[in-house]
Amino acid sequence: MTVALGTAAADPVITDVEAERWEALRRRDPAADGRFVYAVRSTGVYCRPSCAARPARPENVAFYATNAEAERAGFRPCKRCRPDGPSQGDRRAEAVAAACRLIEEAEEAPQLEELAAAAGMSRTISTASSSR
Repeated sequence: MTVALGTAAADPVITDVEAERWEALRRRDPAADGRFVYAVRSTGVYCRPSCAARPARPENVAFYATNAEAERAGFRPCKRCRPDGPSQGDRRAEAVAAACRLIEEAEEAPQLEELAAAAGMSRTISTASSSR
């Protein structure tokens, strides 16, 4: 199901579902990830509700229940939030699990560089990337 918000004159009524989706976008709510995606007509991209991309103009936004619906409508996945892959939380959990496996299997405590490589990360933590 596609739900688009047009201009006030063309589409003056917003359903409860639309209002909830717009609120999730406004808050960049990670809890809404997986419940729907939104697509931006001007860029041809669809995103998770939690995507850190700058807000799109409402008249350019369409909501889709699934990634497949958005792709059938001609949109491609966002390269920033990667809605066609695991969530950021899942990716982080897998990285931590990989580092924990390395620690558990090691005879001696691994060096930070080894842990970072096992987790697929750099050894330094950027404040910009940790806030996303």
